[in-house]
Amino acid sequence: PPNPLQSFTPKKHQMFSPASQELHTLTNAYLHAYCETYPHVAVWLGFHEYDGRLPNLSRRAQEARRADLHRFLSDLERIDPADLDERAWLDYQVMRHEALFEVFALTEWRKLERDPIPYLEMLDVGNYILRAYAPLEVRARALLAHLRGVPAILSCLRENLTRPMRPAVGVAARIGKGLIAFLQDDLPGALAGLEDGALQAELDAAIQDAVQEVEAAVSWLENDLASRATDDFALGAERFARMLVLSEGVNLPLERLREVAEADLARHKEAFLETAARLGGPGRDPNEVIAEGKRRHPAPEDLISEVRRLVDDLRRTVIARGIVSVPYDENCIVAETPPFLRYAFAMMYSSGPFETVAREAYYYVTPPEPDWPPEKVEEWMTAFTYHSLWSTCVHEAWPGHYLHGLHTRNAPSAVTKAFGSYAFTEGWAHYCEQMMWETVCPDDLWARLGQLSEALLRDVRFVCALGLHTAGMTVEEATRRFGEDAFMEPATAEEEAIRGTYDPQYLNYTLGKLMMLKLREDVRAREGDRFDLRAFHDRVLSYGAPPIPVLRRLIWGANEEDVV
Repeated sequence: PPNPLQSFTPKKHQMFSPASQELHTLTNAYLHAYCETYPHVAVWLGFHEYDGRLPNLSRRAQEARRADLHRFLSDLERIDPADLDERAWLDYQVMRHEALFEVFALTEWRKLERDPIPYLEMLDVGNYILRAYAPLEVRARALLAHLRGVPAILSCLRENLTRPMRPAVGVAARIGKGLIAFLQDDLPGALAGLEDGALQAELDAAIQDAVQEVEAAVSWLENDLASRATDDFALGAERFARMLVLSEGVNLPLERLREVAEADLARHKEAFLETAARLGGPGRDPNEVIAEGKRRHPAPEDLISEVRRLVDDLRRTVIARGIVSVPYDENCIVAETPPFLRYAFAMMYSSGPFETVAREAYYYVTPPEPDWPPEKVEEWMTAFTYHSLWSTCVHEAWPGHYLHGLHTRNAPSAVTKAFGSYAFTEGWAHYCEQMMWETVCPDDLWARLGQLSEALLRDVRFVCALGLHTAGMTVEEATRRFGEDAFMEPATAEEEAIRGTYDPQYLNYTLGKLMMLKLREDVRAREGDRFDLRAFHDRVLSYGAPPIPVLRRLIWGANEEDVV
């Protein structure tokens, strides 16, 4: 579809125009329909009237959703965006990209026919037990309804997966096993304070039923679906390009993106080896320093306490130096990742932007499993070297995802609170890694090595997303790129390569960062001595997380295709 950014400029002084009022009505209807379709997302957003509900993933429901989206887009196209004030124009852009990408996911990507992972992820019950937004009995009843909805989700899993991708099947089975362990081992303890005996008995039965359902689904994934799965995971060049236009508003030729990815990778790899050489001193092989760095990590039992120390230190630094405003003086809770979420080394589990009572955010860190052999434990811990941990905590907590989430509560509308761009969300956090090193510790060579290590990981994701989905790259070839160019150990390199098969959007970490950097440097050049980093960051975060070309139009003002 044509990019509307090329045809008009938002009007700053046309508040409450008929077009803006019409869009406001359409916005409310769209958000309501979205929550009805994806009630598990609505619960996370903070709309607890949807508690206990799970989505209808049947083919008939998906067809109905497609029809609704087409009607919505038709209604949206009748509004002339040139008649909108700035806030309405932003809502228009965010909703349009959101709806177009959902249509793409349903009709072209057809993810629910190919990938079992989303089905298992929808069964997450964390919001009901981690946050005391209501009395335990109220949350327990919502949890009971949720557990009783598990069979329908897993029935749709079996019905819909007609073209399964082999790499995703294995990951989904691991997630399912983690969910089983959580339901059996952790969930009963979380309900220990429940005083209603009858409700407790119902929950006990529902938990056992859910465990049996998930066990059956895991068995089906491993013993039935795996034998029918294929390595046909690639979107193809045309669909990949459409994915970027529709989701992120990025309309660049794939060859240009490949050039950008490889150039950024080469630049960072050269800087990484140079930094390692400086750390090692004259005559020492940089690879020895890299190997030494991989051994510089906390003991597994000290990992959580070390991350807590780093997060506290970063919080104080961000506030003391005024790097970006802190709208709420809160902190995040560092904790060990629950079993059902252990497909990531570290992740932020934030509260939703509409949550009003329990706003705890959890920064989850995943230590090695206690039954792993020593060599596997050591390999896993190379992801938590002291120099890389600093960048990881910047990315996940301060001033990355966690602080961004605090700002999102103050986004200008319900739409900009509810919906966010992948490239903005991950691009901001990844941009913060470089920005914080530049601002806080530019002379710390180990910090620089850690920052560059994270940059190389995201650069190889950029390269491999394009390779896997548009150029015939195999998982084995992608694994080699992660090992050779990001200096990753074989097991973690393979995990990253496999992720690229079912998450083609993971190029957005680097793509979003590069767009952020270009915007910052363009604004700095225009403002000269008047440029203020904190003011720039505050303005960037004031809009929520729109596609970055939309953000660029609001801050920079020019129509540009080459946003990197």
